[in-house]
Amino acid sequence: MNDEGFLTVAATSTVLRDLRWASSSLFELFVAWAAEVEPEHGDVAVWLSSTGRHLGEQAENLQALMPDSVLLSDLTAPGAPGAPSAEPEGALEAIRGVSGSVVRLAIAQRVLLAQLSESCESVQRLAEPHADAPLLRALGFLLLDLRNDGDAGRLLLGALRDSSTDQHVTAAVTEAERRLVLAGGLVPAVPSAVLR
Repeated sequence: MNDEGFLTVAATSTVLRDLRWASSSLFELFVAWAAEVEPEHGDVAVWLSSTGRHLGEQAENLQALMPDSVLLSDLTAPGAPGAPSAEPEGALEAIRGVSGSVVRLAIAQRVLLAQLSESCESVQRLAEPHADAPLLRALGFLLLDLRNDGDAGRLLLGALRDSSTDQHVTAAVTEAERRLVLAGGLVPAVPSAVLR
C-alpha cells in the first residue's frame, strides 16, 4: 500500500494473486469434498459442488485482472508461485482431512467462505474507484456468489442441525479457524489491520 493506505500496483498484484489462490484452492477442496459425501447427504454434495464451481469461475476472473508488467513478473508470470506462502496451503491441507459431510459443510460455510468474504470486503475498502474499477467489479461479483452460497449453506446447515453432533461441529469449526489464524489467514496479502 502507499502512504495514504490505498493499493499500489504491486499491492494489487499480491492481493489478486492471493484472492485467486484462495478461490481456486477452495474450488478444488469443495469439489473433492463433494465427491466424498455420504449417500444420505446428497444435498451437501450439491452445495459443495455448486459453490466450488462458482469459486473456480471467480478465480479465473481474478486471474484475468493480474497486471501485465515485466516488473511484476515474479507475481504474474506462468509458473510463478501460486500460493501466498506455505502456511495457508498447509492449513487448508489439514482442514481437507476433516471427516463428515455436515462438519465439512459447517467449515466451508462458517470459516472458509466467511474468511474469503471478509478479505474481499477489506480490499473493497482499500480500492479506489478511479484506479481499481475492474478489481471492484470482480470483487462485487465474487461477493455476490459468496453471499448467495453462504446463505444457502446456512439454510442447509440449519436443516441438518443435530444436537447430538453440535459439539463436534463447533469444535471442528473452531479448530479450522485456529489453523487459518496461525497461517496468517486465508488471504494473507490483505492487511490484518483492515480485517479487524
